[in-house]
Amino acid sequence: MTDPKRDAHGPMQVPDEQPPVIPTDVGAQPALQAGATSRWTLPAGVLAVVAIVLYCFAFQIQLVLPIVGIVFVIVMWLVMFLVARRGGADKHTNRRLAWLMGGMAAGALLIAIGIYIVESTRLPWA
Repeated sequence: MTDPKRDAHGPMQVPDEQPPVIPTDVGAQPALQAGATSRWTLPAGVLAVVAIVLYCFAFQIQLVLPIVGIVFVIVMWLVMFLVARRGGADKHTNRRLAWLMGGMAAGALLIAIGIYIVESTRLPWA
């Protein structure tokens, strides 16, 4: 819960003190400003499980890149979990979790693309 006296757009603020609302600003989204950290850790956990399952299927064709992918996804999710549970929920916690989830998704995609590139450039007789 936030303190209505300190909320920039709260009922305790007079209209002259309220900053102008920019509805198209991505940083003004409620998911980035406040709320439970589970809105980021749970979907990131689902993303991690899906990525790990796909990397496990890739063990049939490669060994190194799927291991790197699994370790990367697990470490990123653990960092997200630690950031969410570190105590003292400030207004930047959800923003950090959003960046970490985006980094996990981008990294998992790059490793999957790397697996595809290595397999597509492999010679047929090798």
